[in-house]
Amino acid sequence: MSVSTADAGLPAYSTGKSRNLVLCFDGTAGQYDATNTNVVNFFSLLQKDSTEQLTYYQAGVGTYLQPGVVSPLLGWLGKVLDEAFAWYLDQHVMQGYSFLMDNYRPGDKIMLFGFSRGAYTARALAGMLEKVGLLPKSNEQQVSFAYKAYKDTRKNGIDLAQGFKETFSRSVSVEFVGVWDTVQSTGVLMSRSLPFTNSNQTVKTFRHALSLDEHRAKFRPNLYNIPISDTPTPSDDCQAQSRGKKLKEKSPGRRRFAIFSRKRNLEAKHVQITEEPQQIVREETIIEREGRHVTIETIATVEDYRQPMGEMHAWTTDVLEVWFAGCHSDVGGGNVGNDVKVSLAEITLRWMVEQVVMAQTGIRFDDEALLRNRITLPKFPVVTDQEMEVKSAEKQAKLHITERGVGLKVANNTGTKPDSNGASNGTTPAPSQSSPSQNPEDEPEFRSATSPLHDSLKEKPIWWLLEIIPLPFSWQSADGKWHKKWSIHLGKGRDIPNPNPNFHYTVKERMEYKPLNYKPKAIYNYGFENWV
Repeated sequence: MSVSTADAGLPAYSTGKSRNLVLCFDGTAGQYDATNTNVVNFFSLLQKDSTEQLTYYQAGVGTYLQPGVVSPLLGWLGKVLDEAFAWYLDQHVMQGYSFLMDNYRPGDKIMLFGFSRGAYTARALAGMLEKVGLLPKSNEQQVSFAYKAYKDTRKNGIDLAQGFKETFSRSVSVEFVGVWDTVQSTGVLMSRSLPFTNSNQTVKTFRHALSLDEHRAKFRPNLYNIPISDTPTPSDDCQAQSRGKKLKEKSPGRRRFAIFSRKRNLEAKHVQITEEPQQIVREETIIEREGRHVTIETIATVEDYRQPMGEMHAWTTDVLEVWFAGCHSDVGGGNVGNDVKVSLAEITLRWMVEQVVMAQTGIRFDDEALLRNRITLPKFPVVTDQEMEVKSAEKQAKLHITERGVGLKVANNTGTKPDSNGASNGTTPAPSQSSPSQNPEDEPEFRSATSPLHDSLKEKPIWWLLEIIPLPFSWQSADGKWHKKWSIHLGKGRDIPNPNPNFHYTVKERMEYKPLNYKPKAIYNYGFENWV
């Protein structure tokens, strides 16, 4: 029987006001330079001097070898090996974990952001928090042991991690994970895999900006949710009952997909699955499906992890993955110089800020930084999920809901100055709609949508070396079984498994702009896009 400090006559522990812990992880070899990524650009928007918010930026370059100990040549070699084999992925995850360990207080909100391999690092850190929990402050010696327990996916290793979590750690949740174009290959030549990177029940909100036009063999997307079969396993029901809401399936007799919406929390239609000799009527949860699913990234996605009693979460992760025009670094940034103010990456940066605001994370932005980046946050009231479903014109006006969704406005030179919590001082700009006398092509957002696209296979032909040699990849058949085979990629576009993928509305603007003659390179169910 547990006894509170009050019952024991001891003073209650006061945590003070909760804070935001915002961690940003840059992509491979990414750092502050003349061509910053969206991780740097997003970090630049954050308030750094607030007692209510702690910020952390991790360069993708990393500390490859101790400075002063080795020659510059060996330092360069360490960088090359890290890019090729992800040698320092472990170090990046543990450094982020150490920051949280030393700074987290009960009630604090953890928010993780990243691009490319930095996106994978952010998701791996969330996975580590899920599996082994968060150590108390000043336990640096235990971090490496906790990481080894996190990586171990053997049966006895899973039991060990559970015991470690119960003995040493605190259970924490992750308020928000926002990533740009996570890829399956953490190293160019050899990939690394870590547990709980594909789905994670400790994460409350997950947002993912994906590239429609990246088509390099080593840059296949690492999606949050993927199709699986309908065949249940005996352990599924027990596991599902301990984990949040049910997600009902949408269509019978074919692959199942989780269709997500920003206005509702993971609910689809009911389906009847017919099998001989009897008819089975069953509602399958997303956790059941993720728990059963195994890919070539087996340990990188899910494992047979038994959650201790008493750690059930009251939420189902709110997931939204949206596809944008552009290649890998068009979506995550880093393809254009810092002096270029109009680019495809500008769209995904604004979108991520929008999602942060809409999720009501409480992240505090710097007013001047928002103005420098021509971003004006919409002013809207805090509403419940039920109110979000109301289709009244009054609610839509208050929330600035248009056919493009609840969007950030691109500020003009006379725009109002936003305050740090996402509201504007003064009149909120009207929804971005062209008047009859205004040329849509003059709008800053349209200019961003029709900005140049940077195809690495064209600009850096050396990447073709990996396109013309056989490489392993995994795929899933209609019956839900996963297969592995070797194939020559030859620059084929990405396969989008979702039958109704979420496309950002700027993709449509780019497609309809005839001078570009733009068509996404990705392979998808054309005509069934969900424009957001």
